[in-house]
Amino acid sequence: MPHARIDMHRSLEPRMADISAAILRGMVTGFEMPADDLFQIFRLHEPGELVYSPTFPNQQRDDIVFIELVASKGYSDAQKQATMAAIVDEVSALGIKRDNLLLVINEVGQHATWYAPEPVN
Repeated sequence: MPHARIDMHRSLEPRMADISAAILRGMVTGFEMPADDLFQIFRLHEPGELVYSPTFPNQQRDDIVFIELVASKGYSDAQKQATMAAIVDEVSALGIKRDNLLLVINEVGQHATWYAPEPVN
Protein backbone atom coordinates (compact mmCIF):
# COMPACT_ATOMS: atom_id res chain seq x y z
CA MET A 1 0.00 0.00 0.00
CA PRO A 2 2.47 2.67 -1.11
CA HIS A 3 1.14 6.19 -1.04
CA ALA A 4 2.27 9.54 -2.37
CA ARG A 5 2.71 12.94 -0.80
CA ILE A 6 2.85 15.74 -3.31
CA ASP A 7 3.97 19.28 -2.54
CA MET A 8 3.45 21.80 -5.31
CA HIS A 9 2.55 25.42 -5.86
CA ARG A 10 -1.11 26.37 -5.62
CA SER A 11 -0.93 27.58 -9.23
CA LEU A 12 -1.04 23.89 -10.26
CA GLU A 13 -4.26 23.22 -8.31
CA PRO A 14 -6.44 23.16 -11.47
CA ARG A 15 -4.26 20.28 -12.72
CA MET A 16 -4.31 18.32 -9.45
CA ALA A 17 -6.71 15.62 -10.66
CA ASP A 18 -4.60 14.99 -13.77
CA ILE A 19 -1.38 14.96 -11.77
CA SER A 20 -2.96 12.55 -9.28
CA ALA A 21 -4.00 10.17 -12.04
CA ALA A 22 -0.56 10.40 -13.69
CA ILE A 23 1.23 9.57 -10.44
CA LEU A 24 -1.09 6.63 -9.84
CA ARG A 25 -0.46 5.31 -13.37
CA GLY A 26 3.28 5.52 -12.78
CA MET A 27 2.99 3.71 -9.45
CA VAL A 28 0.79 0.99 -10.95
CA THR A 29 3.30 0.49 -13.76
CA GLY A 30 6.44 0.56 -11.64
CA PHE A 31 5.32 -1.07 -8.43
CA GLU A 32 2.92 -3.42 -10.27
CA MET A 33 0.25 -2.54 -7.72
CA PRO A 34 -3.54 -2.57 -8.13
CA ALA A 35 -5.02 0.50 -9.81
CA ASP A 36 -7.43 1.02 -6.91
CA ASP A 37 -4.56 1.20 -4.38
CA LEU A 38 -4.94 4.97 -4.43
CA PHE A 39 -3.71 7.00 -1.46
CA GLN A 40 -2.28 10.48 -2.02
CA ILE A 41 -1.83 13.65 -0.02
CA PHE A 42 -1.58 16.94 -1.88
CA ARG A 43 -0.18 19.98 -0.10
CA LEU A 44 -0.49 23.25 -1.97
CA HIS A 45 1.96 26.06 -1.35
CA GLU A 46 2.20 29.77 -1.97
CA PRO A 47 5.23 31.27 -3.77
CA GLY A 48 8.26 31.21 -1.50
CA GLU A 49 7.13 28.20 0.53
CA LEU A 50 8.94 25.67 -1.66
CA VAL A 51 12.68 26.24 -1.63
CA TYR A 52 14.79 24.54 -4.27
CA SER A 53 17.84 24.82 -6.48
CA PRO A 54 16.97 25.74 -10.05
CA THR A 55 20.01 23.87 -11.35
CA PHE A 56 20.99 20.96 -9.07
CA PRO A 57 22.02 18.32 -10.05
CA ASN A 58 21.77 19.10 -13.80
CA GLN A 59 18.31 20.65 -14.13
CA GLN A 60 16.82 23.83 -15.53
CA ARG A 61 13.91 24.29 -13.11
CA ASP A 62 11.44 27.12 -13.18
CA ASP A 63 9.15 25.46 -10.63
CA ILE A 64 9.15 22.31 -8.52
CA VAL A 65 6.82 19.45 -7.71
CA PHE A 66 8.03 17.31 -4.82
CA ILE A 67 6.71 13.74 -5.01
CA GLU A 68 7.48 11.55 -2.01
CA LEU A 69 6.47 7.92 -2.17
CA VAL A 70 6.09 6.10 1.13
CA ALA A 71 6.47 2.38 0.56
CA SER A 72 7.26 -0.74 2.50
CA LYS A 73 10.75 -2.15 2.20
CA GLY A 74 10.98 -4.98 -0.27
CA TYR A 75 10.86 -3.27 -3.65
CA SER A 76 14.01 -3.82 -5.67
CA ASP A 77 16.13 -0.89 -6.79
CA ALA A 78 14.99 -1.65 -10.35
CA GLN A 79 11.32 -1.44 -9.30
CA LYS A 80 11.91 1.83 -7.46
CA GLN A 81 13.74 3.37 -10.43
CA ALA A 82 11.08 2.08 -12.85
CA THR A 83 8.34 3.58 -10.70
CA MET A 84 9.96 6.98 -10.50
CA ALA A 85 10.73 6.97 -14.25
CA ALA A 86 7.13 5.98 -15.04
CA ILE A 87 5.79 8.78 -12.84
CA VAL A 88 8.07 11.31 -14.56
CA ASP A 89 6.91 10.06 -17.97
CA GLU A 90 3.24 10.28 -16.98
CA VAL A 91 3.41 13.69 -15.31
CA SER A 92 5.59 15.23 -18.02
CA ALA A 93 3.08 13.99 -20.61
CA LEU A 94 0.72 16.55 -19.01
CA GLY A 95 3.10 19.32 -20.11
CA ILE A 96 4.88 19.70 -16.78
CA LYS A 97 8.63 20.03 -17.29
CA ARG A 98 10.58 16.92 -16.35
CA ASP A 99 13.20 19.14 -14.74
CA ASN A 100 10.54 20.45 -12.36
CA LEU A 101 9.90 17.04 -10.81
CA LEU A 102 11.83 15.77 -7.81
CA LEU A 103 11.01 12.31 -6.50
CA VAL A 104 12.06 10.36 -3.47
CA ILE A 105 11.01 7.02 -2.05
CA ASN A 106 10.84 6.81 1.71
CA GLU A 107 10.88 3.16 2.75
CA VAL A 108 9.31 2.04 5.99
CA GLY A 109 9.56 -1.34 7.77
CA GLN A 110 8.12 -4.26 5.89
CA HIS A 111 5.97 -5.81 8.63
CA ALA A 112 3.20 -4.23 10.69
CA THR A 113 3.75 -0.74 9.32
CA TRP A 114 0.34 -0.39 7.63
CA TYR A 115 -3.05 -0.70 9.18
CA ALA A 116 -6.42 -0.23 7.53
CA PRO A 117 -9.21 -1.23 9.93
CA GLU A 118 -11.87 -3.66 8.77
CA PRO A 119 -15.47 -2.40 8.82
CA VAL A 120 -17.42 -3.25 11.98
CA ASN A 121 -20.65 -5.08 11.28
